Amino acid sequence: MKVGLALGGGGARGLAHIGVLRALEERGVEPVAVAGCSMGGIIGAFVANGVASEQIRTAFADLQAFSIFDWSGKGGLIGGKGIEKQIERFLPRRFEELKLPFRTVAVDIQAGRPYVFFEGEIAPALRATSAIPGMFTPVEHDGRILVDGGLLNNVPIGEVRSMTTRPILAVDVTVPADRELLLDDDRSFLEKLKAPFQPGQRPLLVEMLMKAYEIPTAILNDVRTAALRPELLVKPRLHRDHKMEEFGRMDEAIEAGYRRTLEALDAYEADAQRPER
Repeated sequence: MKVGLALGGGGARGLAHIGVLRALEERGVEPVAVAGCSMGGIIGAFVANGVASEQIRTAFADLQAFSIFDWSGKGGLIGGKGIEKQIERFLPRRFEELKLPFRTVAVDIQAGRPYVFFEGEIAPALRATSAIPGMFTPVEHDGRILVDGGLLNNVPIGEVRSMTTRPILAVDVTVPADRELLLDDDRSFLEKLKAPFQPGQRPLLVEMLMKAYEIPTAILNDVRTAALRPELLVKPRLHRDHKMEEFGRMDEAIEAGYRRTLEALDAYEADAQRPER
């Protein structure tokens, strides 16, 4: 079976995409077009370049968090040049060099509308699609100021539909709107600065910023997914408190994506074999 692949954003939760890909490889399901947002955009670019799931897992397992952070730029707590450097290690320079049609989405923060990358340089596009507002520095591109596409289109199903008539397999790893906030934080200001993005160590300010981003993203994503109705929808059973920065839970995320994809494929195949009434 051949499918169009729509991979959603969710930070470290998006490592579940690797398990999804492993399941597709085992079942002989072949992506023919890919669109992704944020982490889904980054992993989607690997897929579009013909990289197997195990190679993607190895690339992320070897990645050191500090190597993607820098303090350059403005408009965010973290710059993005480190992300571009890592991307350039594993992917070609331009969209036109990829093996499959690929798109990734960002948001034009000035115009308040989506922006779709489908040509030109890959690294700035992937930095833009994953630039969470307030956290990562926005990307200046073609006269626009671009941030994370998850604000408006976290699982870009419509973009895949524009590239192929094959069934769409969409993977949704969005942080749920009802994730519980950690309001108690007795650490000193200096202690909070030491490790603001370590699991369980977010300062309340960061928690509030992330929660304010997560709620509208989750609600709008549910509305869009219901309207666009992908043929296969995979929602890995990740814990609701599995945060975007918890890359140490890679194996857990991969297993969740793998198991849920097998279940979704089984259900799709069973439905296809059911006689029409």
